[in-house]
Amino acid sequence: MIKVRSLVPVIVLAVAGCAGMHDSPDFERHSASQLTVPYERDDVVYFDVKLSPTYPDGDAAAEEKRMEWLQAWLDFKGLCPSGYEIVERRKFRFEELNAGRYDLRYEVACTTVAASS
Repeated sequence: MIKVRSLVPVIVLAVAGCAGMHDSPDFERHSASQLTVPYERDDVVYFDVKLSPTYPDGDAAAEEKRMEWLQAWLDFKGLCPSGYEIVERRKFRFEELNAGRYDLRYEVACTTVAASS
């Protein structure tokens, strides 16, 4: 039979590990945004974000955080090594598939470096 005293350290470590997860920048990025490559287009990627009281629309600090998330997604997926341009920033349209219930969509085009001659 397992003694309760021997389980206490395990429970404490498990709870401490879970508590710290929500303070992670990656957790915040994953829960509030996504980066997808659309099937119907090969010239852009979609960066979708959720608005919140912490990151409202029209707030410069919130927009800066969203741009940090975008760069982190691009780095993680190995996209746009030469930079990117935001082609369009808009609210989701009613007819668009939005299973994640995101609020904004950015259409992002990768930039290319011109070959020098």
